[in-house]
Amino acid sequence: MLTEGVKRPDARRTTMPASNRGLKSEERLIPMIRAAVAERMSREGFHVNEIAAALNVTPAAVTQYLKKKRGGSGESLDGIGHLLDPLTEKAVKRSRSGLGPIETVELLETARQVMVMNAGRGIIESRSDEPERNASLELLRERLQLELSAAEKYLELANKTSDDHTKLLLRMIASDSIRHGDVVSQVMSWLESDNKRKVELPGKELLESMLAMEDSAKEASLGDSIKVDHPVARLLLEWIDMDEAKHGKMVVRMLALNRARSKHDK
Repeated sequence: MLTEGVKRPDARRTTMPASNRGLKSEERLIPMIRAAVAERMSREGFHVNEIAAALNVTPAAVTQYLKKKRGGSGESLDGIGHLLDPLTEKAVKRSRSGLGPIETVELLETARQVMVMNAGRGIIESRSDEPERNASLELLRERLQLELSAAEKYLELANKTSDDHTKLLLRMIASDSIRHGDVVSQVMSWLESDNKRKVELPGKELLESMLAMEDSAKEASLGDSIKVDHPVARLLLEWIDMDEAKHGKMVVRMLALNRARSKHDK
């Protein structure tokens, strides 16, 4: 159970779609991730109470993590431990600065990345037996391999970088590559499925309210408003502005789809 051993029962929960391949859900990975981070923090000299505070669990839970009595075997994390580096560093910095524990949503994001990497490796090794679908699937499979390889390379570069801003930028690029891989694998799954599911869209009112938020964020451009000397920090602020523009564009597209469907249904 996700909240087992957690000190604050009202910690945020986020429901995310589970992959059809490999691991069954992000939530089942949370204990493994907590155990791995606890072990890393312990090796850096943190005491049980400090680790417990950083992970928002009880000291007893941390003790069981370190004794490998809780958190599973960790086999699902083999070969992709570098995905835990950003989370571990975040936990260490927050513990030292007293900024509070790692949130559940952050654990879930790392768990999702682990699932995408695991599932992606299985997809890359597979081959379709249906010739008419092979062309598209092979192109997507090659792109999936490219995205996951790029993610691993960027994470490797980030781990070799001492500058915090550059490290963050490289890890953000890696996260984007992992998300791209997730999209590609989902499209592959859709192409391979015989049961085409009906497309579901958010309601018009909700989309319009989200578009208003995106427009407000776009007006307050961080790249133009914030003056910072660090060149990579400026790139990070530009990244946020570019993402906001992209989000707004996607919401506009979804609104157009929603309106087209409403006209078709009338």
